[in-house]
Amino acid sequence: MNKYLESIKKVLDEVEQNEKENIEKAAQLIYETAKNDKHVYIFGCTHSSILAEEVYYRAGTLALFEPIFVPGLSVTTTKPRLTSFIERNEQYGKDIVESSRINKGDCIIVVSTSGGNAVPVTVALESKRRGAKVITLISKNYEKFDSNHSTGKKLGDETFDVVIDNHVPVGDSVIPINGVTMGPVSTYAGAYILHSISMRVAEKYLENGEQPDILVSSNIPGGEQMNKELFKKKRVRNLYFLP
Repeated sequence: MNKYLESIKKVLDEVEQNEKENIEKAAQLIYETAKNDKHVYIFGCTHSSILAEEVYYRAGTLALFEPIFVPGLSVTTTKPRLTSFIERNEQYGKDIVESSRINKGDCIIVVSTSGGNAVPVTVALESKRRGAKVITLISKNYEKFDSNHSTGKKLGDETFDVVIDNHVPVGDSVIPINGVTMGPVSTYAGAYILHSISMRVAEKYLENGEQPDILVSSNIPGGEQMNKELFKKKRVRNLYFLP
């Protein structure tokens, strides 16, 4: 338990020490996208999709991020082994973007620790082709491995607008147990990065004399009423599928 905690702290410290500039760039890009009344999407496959959930309809987050959830890429609805095959299907990545509303001026965050699976790479490339800004969240420790995308491209490619390194070791987990490792850390690192970006975007609103749209817990006194006020905004209603 103590070793695991220290390992998590080490990864978060590396992010804090090395990714401030990229987090600032991502926050500025997202702020500009929102101010231009464009959309901020977030996408990840299998366990990376946890991070899309992390910033959507979550107390203490901006009412801004729009997750792209698709069939076959969540272990909650699909046989886990099948998700591994699907996330390597390049055509499926094209189909995801084709059936989305991603367009010029939008922004998308694509999360993939390995950075080389065909679906997230394709989603990033196709979004870029449509004129969207692309932020990728990866681990550069995987750069030594080949991509399984037909172009050989990975999410760390200079093609994309901002690349953020989560500093997660190869294999994700950090504690040796009988010849393998346990204790994944990518979810902690990803949540830290995304919430840091979200809070920096909120600060940018305040710096420009504007009020950011922040969802609060409905389980605190006054929280439900604060959210009801927020839900009066058309953009927020659309974001959360409210009438």
